[in-house]
Amino acid sequence: MVVMPMQVPPRFMRLFHACAEAGGRALVVGGAVRDHCRGEKPKDLDVEVHGLDPGVLEAVLKALGRVGEVGRSFGVYKLRLGGDEVDVSVPRRDRVGDGPGRGHKGIQAEADPFLGVKEAARRRDLTINAIAFDPLTGVYEDPWGGIQDIERGILRAVDAATFVEDPLRALRVAQFAGRFGYAVAPDLLALCATMRLTELPSERVWGEVEKLLSRSPRPSIGWAVAQAAGMWAQVVPEWAARVPSSAVDPAVVPPLDPVRAGVGALLDRVAAVPVDGAQRRLALLLAAACAGLSVEQAESALVRLNVQRIDGYRVRLQVLALVGESRRVPATDSEILRAADRCDVELLARLVDSETLLVRAAALGVLRQPLPALVRGSDLLALGYTPGPAMGEVLAALREEQLAGRVTTSEQAITWVRGRG
Repeated sequence: MVVMPMQVPPRFMRLFHACAEAGGRALVVGGAVRDHCRGEKPKDLDVEVHGLDPGVLEAVLKALGRVGEVGRSFGVYKLRLGGDEVDVSVPRRDRVGDGPGRGHKGIQAEADPFLGVKEAARRRDLTINAIAFDPLTGVYEDPWGGIQDIERGILRAVDAATFVEDPLRALRVAQFAGRFGYAVAPDLLALCATMRLTELPSERVWGEVEKLLSRSPRPSIGWAVAQAAGMWAQVVPEWAARVPSSAVDPAVVPPLDPVRAGVGALLDRVAAVPVDGAQRRLALLLAAACAGLSVEQAESALVRLNVQRIDGYRVRLQVLALVGESRRVPATDSEILRAADRCDVELLARLVDSETLLVRAAALGVLRQPLPALVRGSDLLALGYTPGPAMGEVLAALREEQLAGRVTTSEQAITWVRGRG
């Protein structure tokens, strides 16, 4: 596989030249190099500087721009160059700490600028993430065969001993498999199956699950990897209970068959449909992940993941509503109107794959929002009602009349309210 040199933006090249002039060597590392080798445009730039003590490196960085010290004690900095921010680090080695360390087995990192490229890359999880690039020479440093693994479309661990230091890496394998459509090497899958995930904080688990669902063209691949390695049984047992353990074969090297992964085919279908809004799309994917569960089981799964609101959008409530409504798809106009009071009908139609529901909900004007109320609390106050439970009862009864089609205008609604008085 021939990979063309990365084109690092000129505004960043000052960093690489400055490090070289100080006697060091700065390399682009991590996801940016991996994405470039995969033919995708890199996003964030991570730089690892070899051969410079942290104090010298800090002085070099401060001469270039504003420096934020993320983890000065082990050589991690954020460099702001104009309007851009670059993560800059020193190679690190691990040592055993004094405490148990949640999810990391007490492993602590300390800066070692003279560790060497190969040993520095040993700390990374997968070979595809252990490739470095030198913008000054155009040379790739690939001591663990990551470029070849990208060509083969396979995920392999750099080092089994360092891989298990962070149990979250097992979930990262699943989400990378889903995002890239890569196979998982049998020894890596077996390694993931040995890792204890139950002590991971929910926010870290959710971060990987969210990437698996929202960034994968075929989430079924990553879903099946997580199932095969027993990950769901540890972090979201509600999801694991629907699929017998014999449904997937951990020894299979190609991507696992999504049909045998139970919910995988549904995930792949809804991942392909057009949905406006990242939060709405995520709610749809989570509803697909919870398909077949009771509302109570789905809520338990979302609680484990600590999914509630995302950017103000009530993801948990929407998912639970979709799971409940999908058990009996609304058919009549009245049922559709009532469903719109409880969930996003467009998402429901996508979930159950009903073009009829989409068309009819659009015609009724409730595709993405409920039918507008004909009368509000302020109207009842003007009619002489006082705030309290009675007002709520009247509004609820009137809403039922509206959804049944017996009251269709504001004038009719006011007349109906007066009639009750």
